[in-house]
Amino acid sequence: MKTLLDQYAENGEFTPEEKAKLKPFLNKFATILVKYQISPNQITLFSFILGIFCFIFLSLGMIYIALIFFILNRFFDGVDGTLARLKKPTDLGGFYDIISDFLIYALLPFGFILFDNDNFLSMSLLLTSFIGTCATFLTTAWIFEKKKIKIEQLSKKSFFYSEGLIEGAETIILFILMFVFYEVASFIAWIFALLCFLTAIMRVVKVSKILNSIN
Repeated sequence: MKTLLDQYAENGEFTPEEKAKLKPFLNKFATILVKYQISPNQITLFSFILGIFCFIFLSLGMIYIALIFFILNRFFDGVDGTLARLKKPTDLGGFYDIISDFLIYALLPFGFILFDNDNFLSMSLLLTSFIGTCATFLTTAWIFEKKKIKIEQLSKKSFFYSEGLIEGAETIILFILMFVFYEVASFIAWIFALLCFLTAIMRVVKVSKILNSIN
């Protein structure tokens, strides 16, 4: 079966049907990267470096510069996925991508603590809630693989975020709110942490129901 990249190589461009399979905003940029033979893993590394700069500027109190680097980090995180789907998603690429995401998301609350010690309690709770969402995400993926439970999205991505109140888009929005309204970042972090804990609980309940139904 031909990948989108194979079809692009044959035709020199994507058909409207092929373009519909890609995110419109990322389509043109990823297509340029294909021409220059840039790999998804290279983009993942670049995205991770942008995230590190975001953390550094955040910890130094340069909030809006940090916000710019965060937006760039999230943009290129989307680019690497789009680029991977043009070629073919790989387990190694998904492995790098998810580690990069988790590390950056863990560094940001720490950056807010370094920026303002008054954020210590709320950001510490947020980090704890991240452990809950990460643990339930990873164990859910492991159980689904072990039990051979099929999810349609798994055929399109190398990994799949389990459903819940807080997923990729919600995480990005809440972090942006924390940057923009940094005076009340601690309050936003409390809400963020609560939603993460609820997401973890929802996943536990869902997986429990699935396993009880098949055992």
